[in-house]
Amino acid sequence: MTDNVIQGLQLSLAGILIVYIILAFISLMVALIGYLDGDWKRREKRQKLESLEKPPTIDDLTLVLISAAVATMLKGRYRIRSVTRVKPGSGGSAWSLQGRSTLLGSHVISKGND
Repeated sequence: MTDNVIQGLQLSLAGILIVYIILAFISLMVALIGYLDGDWKRREKRQKLESLEKPPTIDDLTLVLISAAVATMLKGRYRIRSVTRVKPGSGGSAWSLQGRSTLLGSHVISKGND
């Protein structure tokens, strides 16, 4: 009976050792994936900041489309003096962006009866 007990203890010890080795491997894989994910997020954030630092330019086609949209909405010819791009994060908080949206939306333009 002692041989059975010793063999059972050895088998239990081997099973516990295998389980802990596999758990260690899984935790290392999770840590590696977390590190790679963090690196990926940092790279995306850096690329986003670099793209926002570039001077914003507007091409002629976009300016013509904006002019056409304004002319269609206001039913007439108007001169566009400037086009300002609102960058995310540069306009301040969400409160200021909401305030700007409310202010610009409150301007009522009469369409006239043509």
